[in-house]
Amino acid sequence: MGFDRLNCAMLPFLASAAIAALAVPAAQAQRVHTGGDAGAYHRDFCPPLARELLSLGASYTCTPSAGTRENMDRVANAPRDFAYGQLDVFTLERERMPNGSSAFDIVRQDDARECVFAVTRNPDIVTYGDLAARAPQLRFSLPPQSSGSAGTFQYIRSLDTNGLGRSRDVAFAADTDDAIRTALARADGVALFVQFPDPDNDRFKMVRELGGHFVPVLDKSFISSVIGNSSVYIAQETRVTNRRLLELGARVTTACTPLVLFTGNPERVRNAAERRAHSDLVNAVKRIPLDTLVPNTSVIRTIGQRTRELTAEGRERFLAYSSRARDRALPFIERMIERAAPRY
Repeated sequence: MGFDRLNCAMLPFLASAAIAALAVPAAQAQRVHTGGDAGAYHRDFCPPLARELLSLGASYTCTPSAGTRENMDRVANAPRDFAYGQLDVFTLERERMPNGSSAFDIVRQDDARECVFAVTRNPDIVTYGDLAARAPQLRFSLPPQSSGSAGTFQYIRSLDTNGLGRSRDVAFAADTDDAIRTALARADGVALFVQFPDPDNDRFKMVRELGGHFVPVLDKSFISSVIGNSSVYIAQETRVTNRRLLELGARVTTACTPLVLFTGNPERVRNAAERRAHSDLVNAVKRIPLDTLVPNTSVIRTIGQRTRELTAEGRERFLAYSSRARDRALPFIERMIERAAPRY
């Protein structure tokens, strides 16, 4: 039988084999869930982690998502995956999920921190106490409802029930920039968003150009929140502009939440061999030096130089100042609300 005749004879067999191969499902690809494909989680943080995982013999793909909430849903269904998120949103959403407290394992945290920023052009709002007292009268503009910023707002509302928890007018914009523009277009507008504290970011420049100013987001109602033995928020002073001649408003003290890397609880991996392998991998990732995983970009590397964690004494002094502002403003605001209420 010639070569061509042999190939022809084998065609039916090869076709059947190919069909059979297609019917066998491929092994599920392992993923690191990040955030928006243009965001720091996906662009800066995930690639170094993926390289380290590969060096440990595990192939993972950086996969964009809508943020922390979606990442938690994905890891809940694929416990061998890894994901990034904000610790505050992770803390809030974990309690809402079935088996939430035991479904996840925090692998690393505090490799970096994102900070909570509030901006307005209302000259009467200088401290968080001013913001909290006026919350029922203000119009809050937030990034999309699925965003980490929206999750942060909801988490703070849930803890500060007598302040931000009384807000009534909350709208979600198409993105963070749109939220800022919307808020600064009105005298009673406030935008709240979460991001890495980079004073060179165009977003910070836009706040100044639109006549807005930064309001510290720091209050005793939520600054003591913890998950396990770790603080959900850390009080930090960070630069919001690098203009050396402008000292007033160049820095803001606000709450910052750690970036968290999490995975599924190894006990939720059904296959015993895969469960042991995943547990070993998680322990190996926990031991990776910080410098190896922090992105080698000028922005991320210099954030530490632009921020300063408050001492316990400095934090308490700052919180007391904000609390006094709330106490002064609250009775006046409540009288105004009462006078504006309809009479029946």
